[in-house]
Amino acid sequence: MFAIVAAATLARFILIYFNWPITNSDEGNMGLLALHVAYQGDHPTFFYGLPYMAPLEGYIAAPLFRIFGTSLFTLRLGLLPLFAAFLICMYYLTRLLYTEKFALAIVILLSLGSGDIIYLQIKAVGEYPETELFSALIPLLAAWLALTSFSSIQGEKLHTNRKRIIIYGFLGLIIGLALWVDFLILPIVASAGLLLLLFCYRELISWAGLSLLLGAVLGAFPLILYNFSAPWNQNSWNTLLWIHQNGTEEIAALHLTWLHHIVGTLMIGLPSVTGANPNCPFSAFPLYSSPALSTLPCILYHGIWGAGYLILLIVATYCAVRIIWRSRRHFFSQKDALEERQVLINHSSRLMLLGSVILTLASYASSPSSAVPLVVTYRYLLYALIAAPAILWPLWNGLRIRGLPSRRKTNSSFLLSGGLLLLIFATFISGTLRTFADIPAAQSAYQQEDALVQDLLKIGATRIYSEYWTCNRLTFRSQEKIICSVLDDQLNPGFDRYMPYRYIVRAAPHPTYVFPLGSKQADLLKSQMHATINYYREYVFEGYMILTFNSSIQASIIGRRTSSTGQGA
Repeated sequence: MFAIVAAATLARFILIYFNWPITNSDEGNMGLLALHVAYQGDHPTFFYGLPYMAPLEGYIAAPLFRIFGTSLFTLRLGLLPLFAAFLICMYYLTRLLYTEKFALAIVILLSLGSGDIIYLQIKAVGEYPETELFSALIPLLAAWLALTSFSSIQGEKLHTNRKRIIIYGFLGLIIGLALWVDFLILPIVASAGLLLLLFCYRELISWAGLSLLLGAVLGAFPLILYNFSAPWNQNSWNTLLWIHQNGTEEIAALHLTWLHHIVGTLMIGLPSVTGANPNCPFSAFPLYSSPALSTLPCILYHGIWGAGYLILLIVATYCAVRIIWRSRRHFFSQKDALEERQVLINHSSRLMLLGSVILTLASYASSPSSAVPLVVTYRYLLYALIAAPAILWPLWNGLRIRGLPSRRKTNSSFLLSGGLLLLIFATFISGTLRTFADIPAAQSAYQQEDALVQDLLKIGATRIYSEYWTCNRLTFRSQEKIICSVLDDQLNPGFDRYMPYRYIVRAAPHPTYVFPLGSKQADLLKSQMHATINYYREYVFEGYMILTFNSSIQASIIGRRTSSTGQGA
């Protein structure tokens, strides 16, 4: 098992060494946060610009910056231990609830993955690598505590010893950290909590319960401290509601229906997060544009993959619920045989995994994020992959086909389940190969960005305005030699995650404008300059339009924009 984990981690090390995936401004923001922690002594509670997401990745990268230097590679390097720990937790969780051979198969499967899956594991944009680990570790600890709550002597309850008290405290610490990182993990926390409440309720009213509570408070202490001082409209509860409802205006404006939520969930989000590849263009999906014959195979593939996942989820849930229902009399009985009790707890733990996925899917499908065009995002369904053992177990165990003779039943079950498993593994292998095939494109983008930074420094453009997806990555790549502030499509102040940068650029006597060629900002700025001034200097570097001019002209442009829009950059 450890050899598989090492090989998978090495594969991801190779990817980040060659700068895959292509970075963006969100990752640049995390790099800047780590830079400030490492060299300026900053200790931010949240990711810059977001009042709800813990910057654990920045804190992990900060000491690595001091040891190995500041770079994109070093920023991502600290994510590899999180991924390795995730695989180890998934192995022990699967072995605990199923079988050792199945656990090895799950580790092999999760060692692979599509570009979408691997992207979330090794890109430092916040929350996903650590949340993936926490979402495996929390069910593992909860299931172990429940399964070991009785001794081998029939009906005898274990005394809560020091080891169990410590593990309860550790579980609480992980839950607290996970909630600080992101509220998306709430379905897993709720499912694990219900499992402990059903089978460890006596321990929860003892020192073990107190240890769990203290651990949770310690892990979430920065979040708790923030909520004591934050305005009511910015506290965690209101932030959680805002996250869930964000996009409601677009839903109404675009007249989107419940069918858009279903398509966005089952045909876009769910297939992407569970390994279906390659991705289809957004415009190819039904209800979002007119269907085209060329994209039909891709749409069908994603639709079948999403429907297949849903069917396996229903089958696995039915199997677990059926066995639990038959064993329901053992829930609160203290005189049952250990074996009967263990069977009940085992299947309840499996249902814990399935229930967390069902809650996640329901929450996602009911949110605007599943329907709004160009916003539909698979990353909020990350936990759909965590339940892979529970989802795939009916296939591994062999589907039972009724109404056939015994031999034909066995052969048909083997062919069907084996064929589906081979298809899933082949898809994951294909996704991994496609990911490695993208390395040259990522290298090219990395070199292009480096060339852009060097060109800007050569012309003295150290204080610049640009669009959101450019700003922070240039600032991080230049290690703050270039300071960038964001302008929106109308050249008004945009989303600056780190507000001091806005004031630094605003105070510069002659900042430079750097926008992608063909962008709305580039076209608008050039038309304004043609209409108002005769002298400016224009460069084109690596697909970007760069405009510079002297301080008097800069003042003239800012004055006109301030008078026409009511605010200046």
